[in-house]
Amino acid sequence: MIGNIARKELSRSATVHSVVVACRLLEYLAETGRAQRVTDIAAHLGMTKARVSRHLSTLTDLGMVAKMPDNSGYRLGPMLFQMANAALDQYEITNIANRYMVMLRNQITESLLLAIPAGGDALIVSTLSSGKPFSPQLTRGTRWSVPISPTARVILAFSEDHVRERVLARRTEREAEPGADFNRVDMRRTIERIRSCYHEYDEDPHEAGFSALCAPIFNHSDRIEAALTIVMPRHADGVSSGRDERYLRLLKETAVEISRALGCKGRADAMLATI
Repeated sequence: MIGNIARKELSRSATVHSVVVACRLLEYLAETGRAQRVTDIAAHLGMTKARVSRHLSTLTDLGMVAKMPDNSGYRLGPMLFQMANAALDQYEITNIANRYMVMLRNQITESLLLAIPAGGDALIVSTLSSGKPFSPQLTRGTRWSVPISPTARVILAFSEDHVRERVLARRTEREAEPGADFNRVDMRRTIERIRSCYHEYDEDPHEAGFSALCAPIFNHSDRIEAALTIVMPRHADGVSSGRDERYLRLLKETAVEISRALGCKGRADAMLATI
């Protein structure tokens, strides 16, 4: 009897460990943002190639991982994207932030987007159109990265140190080709500035004729939960106006209200002090 119980406990422990390994593998594929070879995955997880291959085979059968047609490695599979869309619909921040976003949109009549951290990048989970004839095309599920996106810069600025360092290293690696516009030292300065003023602005980050003004939203643990961004037509003459000061004040006030609704106090008070 005792032997049967021991075997059941051992089997349960092995199952739980397999789930943990599978989650770590999926997290690694998500963080790297590109297909990975079995050798690289095994080295990162500290496992044998044979064991990694077994996990990848199971995850592939489940649709959570897909093998590249050219055998260059494995990437996240279609099942995860379906699950992600369902998760976005149920994500707490979108429900909490919606009424605050509607009030802000009605005050400024500009488009808004809400993005959450995604491995140091910004993943759009909610959008509100200005309703104007000339409005930006904002799509839920779009993922933005530094250095181009001010929304991603805000999220990266308040991400945990190990996430920030990994992203900076990854961007440096990806942008190593001649002519790339990425400088790690400059990005660190930008991050420090954002952390002190609690917002970021860019006149035309995506070269589509729209400016972006962004502020962070924090949760009960004072950690970055999301970023709220106003997307508006850029200034014709490139000169800022009183509109920007008003928008910044309203944006920060809204971000503070949402943060407090999530149980945040410390960071919310600090951001309020910058208004």
